[in-house]
Amino acid sequence: MRILFPATDRVHRARQQILLRELQKHFEVDIVEYPKKYQDILNNVSDIANYFRKIITNNKYDLLILRGDRYEVLPIGMIASYRGIRIAHIEGGDVSGAIDNKVRKALTALSDIHFSTNKESYTRLINMGTDPDWTFNFGSLDVEYAKTIKNLCQFYGNYIVMCHHAMPGEDPELIEKIIREEFKGDVFVIKSNSDNGTPYGTEEYTPEAYIDLIAHAKCLVGNSSSFLKEASAFGTPVVNIGSRQNNRLKPSNVKDVPFDEYQIRQVFKMQLAMTYKPSLVYYQEGVSLKIVEKIKQFLNGKY
Repeated sequence: MRILFPATDRVHRARQQILLRELQKHFEVDIVEYPKKYQDILNNVSDIANYFRKIITNNKYDLLILRGDRYEVLPIGMIASYRGIRIAHIEGGDVSGAIDNKVRKALTALSDIHFSTNKESYTRLINMGTDPDWTFNFGSLDVEYAKTIKNLCQFYGNYIVMCHHAMPGEDPELIEKIIREEFKGDVFVIKSNSDNGTPYGTEEYTPEAYIDLIAHAKCLVGNSSSFLKEASAFGTPVVNIGSRQNNRLKPSNVKDVPFDEYQIRQVFKMQLAMTYKPSLVYYQEGVSLKIVEKIKQFLNGKY
């Protein structure tokens, strides 16, 4: 049997590498990367739809695996559905404060088998009407991947990592200003996406180096979902700012703060003094193996 995994970003492929290796032991797996650089959302959606339409039309697939809630994967799911290809969706049932909510729910509606990352999301999926026999909570593949990264020793000493994706009314320059005024050390400003405006920051790392970076930081500041999920494996203190991650499950090392200068400053200073143990809210042992076993059952007609 043949499976398609569209990798619209190199990070998506890296975070799912354990799952993909396990799937390749049992299936023919096509990992197809979208080759073009980011233009803008509307042009990307149109181009991605045409790019993957040709691939899906010219090949026979038994299953499409879609990850997350990015707008890039929605047109691929629509095309596969109209071609009669069954879909497995990873990370359904989450909620946030961005338009990704709508994309995620649409992907859930298009999909046939669902793998949530936590108990809250699993319950939401069931309440949305997904088939209980094919809806599972096995934990986060992102966290499983993060826990496999060895100590690369690329980053050490006192430093802060900032990553703030553009949201209306939230100025990343103010966040960086607060960090540099309150912290006398290195500040790594990770390049954000540009879904809602211009990217902020310039620094980019390989997926492995990025995990090493957030694992050893004094504090993480911004609104990246990786600060909630991957960072939970290490207990790194997090200041989660603004509305982007509203209602998403937060481990104990994450402190929410509205986009308000005084409150950001106070919570940041508090988190600098804190230490946390790793959290298990997004982690379970053997998540990739469990997902592969269910996909084998699903494709072999045991449903």
